[in-house]
Amino acid sequence: MSKWSSNPSKPSLPSREFLRHHERLLRPPLEKWTLRLHRELNGLNVASATEPEEFSSISSCLNKASFAVASARCFDKALQMCEYQLAWVAQRFTENSDARILGHAIQPWINIGRLHVLRGDLNEALPHFVLAEHLADLEPARLGPCFLSSDAWKTILAEGPSALPSILWNVYTLETLKGYLRVRDFAGLRSAISRSRRIVPTKSHGFITEGEILGLLHQGDAEKAVACAVDASFASPFDEAAYGLHEVTGLIMLGRTSEALHRAKGIVTFLSYVEPQRPKDSPTILRQLKQVSVLMEALGESQYALATILRGLDVCNDYEDEPLQFFFLSSALRLAPGHPESPNWVREYDSLGRHSLYAEVRSVREADSDLQGPSPVLDLFRAVEAVALDNEVGSPALHRSLAPFD
Repeated sequence: MSKWSSNPSKPSLPSREFLRHHERLLRPPLEKWTLRLHRELNGLNVASATEPEEFSSISSCLNKASFAVASARCFDKALQMCEYQLAWVAQRFTENSDARILGHAIQPWINIGRLHVLRGDLNEALPHFVLAEHLADLEPARLGPCFLSSDAWKTILAEGPSALPSILWNVYTLETLKGYLRVRDFAGLRSAISRSRRIVPTKSHGFITEGEILGLLHQGDAEKAVACAVDASFASPFDEAAYGLHEVTGLIMLGRTSEALHRAKGIVTFLSYVEPQRPKDSPTILRQLKQVSVLMEALGESQYALATILRGLDVCNDYEDEPLQFFFLSSALRLAPGHPESPNWVREYDSLGRHSLYAEVRSVREADSDLQGPSPVLDLFRAVEAVALDNEVGSPALHRSLAPFD
């Protein structure tokens, strides 16, 4: 048996992946990305920002920085970075008394919840996903050192992005349901779905439906999952493909392979030709290509699986996502070791396996995926830490929030 055919990165059915169209970051080579973010941070006016554009640039850089560090599975350090960011927002608000600044606390607060989910602590995570309820009722909320009063919510709602309510409801549904799926708490998932259907505006119900389908698949109720996927309404061709992929998963689980293959072929046709038009399109296309390749392989259709994998590699050439590129290379080598391009695939695969800083890649090749020795990822963490500590304003409460956690 070749090392490709026994590769432990080969996924199993069903997936936990939410495949509907939503905002995700591409994951370029982590070393280059962290170095670029480090340079960007050094060029920002973190200490005395006053203009909205400055705050937006700093927040964007810090949000990406914590995501990058978390991608190396340095969860504790990523959590500290989010706490530092909240303390920076609190400090700037203390100095400027402009409630718009408090809007920059929302993303790091949500990111802390996501990190708790990744660490398996759902109870700690869930309070970070309920801001949509606070905003809807203009109910005060404390986000670490940042306090959002009713008046602050009014200002953020008036001055912030018009889509903010919709964004926060999507966070409420998507992140909550992802959390329950991750810890396999299906009773909690059902309860969360029921409550979401009661309180979440109808236009944000897409993730509730997808979460229900995924829950049914993971509990083995494929018949009901297929029916739910078939009946689901969709807002875009990407959403139609997402529900179709879940339907195919259920059909395979039921042994209805002819129906599954027919449905999957239509999705392959769509994904073979669709081109990214917006930033969120390429991460969605890549994840759907990954899933349809897995399903085609499960159906024994190796040629269709290989075609979607090659399409995935082509998309990765223009829209870098290193963990997904590594998956497509591994799959291509397993399915077509004698392909004319296989020598190039081997070189790329081995290079990524040796040099990638993404834990998702390192875990395939190494028993211990923790970073060892000096790393630009850890340098980026130290840069954010230094900025936070250098700009501490002296209040005891803020000093405690800035103190390292480990």
